Amino acid sequence: MTKPDLNHDHDHLDHDNDNDNGDDAVQRVVAPVPTAGALAALTTLATALNKVDTSTVIGRSGLPMMQFKREGDGTWAYGQKRVIVEANSRWAINPMNFAWGYVCFGEGNKWLGERMVPVTQEMPDVTTLPNTGFEWKPQWAVNMKCLDGVDAGVEVVFKTTTDGGIKAVANLINDVRDRLNGGQHDNKVTPIALLHKDSYMHKERGRVWIPVIDIVDWMPLSGPAPAPTPAPASPPEPTPQPRRRRVG
Repeated sequence: MTKPDLNHDHDHLDHDNDNDNGDDAVQRVVAPVPTAGALAALTTLATALNKVDTSTVIGRSGLPMMQFKREGDGTWAYGQKRVIVEANSRWAINPMNFAWGYVCFGEGNKWLGERMVPVTQEMPDVTTLPNTGFEWKPQWAVNMKCLDGVDAGVEVVFKTTTDGGIKAVANLINDVRDRLNGGQHDNKVTPIALLHKDSYMHKERGRVWIPVIDIVDWMPLSGPAPAPTPAPASPPEPTPQPRRRRVG
C-alpha cells in the first residue's frame, strides 16, 4: 500500500461554479403562489435534504490549494501547477475561515473523504466517520489571500495534516485569540503574514522542513486601507517674460 502523501493536493476535485447565470436569469424566474400541494412537496423535500450528509465536502470551496512541501528545500506552492510563492510576499489570513476535522486518503493517494467544520464547533468525532478501510487523519485549514507582488489577489486555502502545518495554523488561532482578548486592536484582527520555513534534523529522514507563518502586521476584516489619493499637481508658475527695451 502506498503511503498517503500528508500534503496531498486534491485540487482536481474542485470545480468551477457554472450555475451563476447573472441577474437576467434571476429576473426570468417567476415564483407562483404556493399551493397546499406545493407546500407539502417542499416539506417532503426539506425532510429528505435533512438526511443528506454534506459535511464530507465542506471546505472544498474551489479555491486553489496552498501546500508546503517538506521534501527538498521546503517550498510553499499553490494550485495544480504548483506555482512557487514569491519570497517575502504578504498574505492576509482570514480569521473567519479557520477549520478543523479529518481527511482520508486511500490507495495511490486517492482522496476518499473529508469532514471539516469551523473551529468554533467541536471537532468531528472520528468514530462516526465512514469506514473506508483507511485511516482518517486530522486536518486543519485556513483561507489566505496575497496582498502584493506577482501573486497579488490570489486566494487559496491552506490545508495541512502534518504536525508542523497544524502547529502553524494553531499558532495563528492563538495569536488572533490573544489579540481579540487584549482589546487594543482597533478592529485590526486580520493577520498579515510572510510564508517562511524552518527545519529540524530527523534521525532517519535527515533534514525535515516545516512551514512557518510569520505575522508582520494586522488589518481590519474589510481589508487594507486604500492608498491615499495623491494631491492634484499644481499648475506650473508662468514664466516671467523679459521686459522689452523701448526703442528711442
